[in-house]
Amino acid sequence: MRRSLPLLNLALASLVFTLPSAAQAPRSGDAQDLQGLTAAYNQALQARDWQGAVAAAQKLVEASASSLNLRLLADVQLSSGAAQESLATYDRALAAAERERPAQSQPLGEWKDGVGKIWASKGNALLKLHRDADAIDAYNRWAALSSNPGRALFNICAVFYNTGNTHEAAAACRSCLQADPSKADAWFILGSALFADATVDAKGKAAISAETRHALEKYLELAPDGPHAADVKAMLDMAAK
Repeated sequence: MRRSLPLLNLALASLVFTLPSAAQAPRSGDAQDLQGLTAAYNQALQARDWQGAVAAAQKLVEASASSLNLRLLADVQLSSGAAQESLATYDRALAAAERERPAQSQPLGEWKDGVGKIWASKGNALLKLHRDADAIDAYNRWAALSSNPGRALFNICAVFYNTGNTHEAAAACRSCLQADPSKADAWFILGSALFADATVDAKGKAAISAETRHALEKYLELAPDGPHAADVKAMLDMAAK
């Protein structure tokens, strides 16, 4: 008997979506003008004045069409509700990042981090547009660029879970937890995705695997008062001894 999945709450969804980042003054262009535009962007961002932030970011891009400025513009376009428009801007940011790629003899760590952030944000935009498969591809590209891919892999895990793909969710969670075993919500998703396929006997007891029990118990160990603790305890109470 297939069990319905516990619903994710906003505490879990917030791990997928993040607010735009504050800008630092770019190094190119007229320094005084760019600092003023950066200050205007940050002020609008703090006030959550998305249209004001979009206007300031557009001016930053006009002054310096760097991958960073293009990502900042795309992020606030996404936050303002213009998800489709933000996709084109993220693609411009990725193209700019390729032009900015350091020479072969130079370190790539900082550059990879910047490109990864673009793919992460593009994944969020695709998710907003209900293009789940494309979002997963974007998060995979983010994970490949990250020195700590746990968060990117968690997003993949969460997308599969939210769309009811329990087998894919479990596999993605295993990968996430290999990278970062401290992610309590990944243990929750792994446990509840596996629990969804458990068989239930006539007495209402579910036959769960050792992996399922371990995942659920691990969530309670890491987050005993977490937002999913009640669901986890209910699943463990339902499990056959």
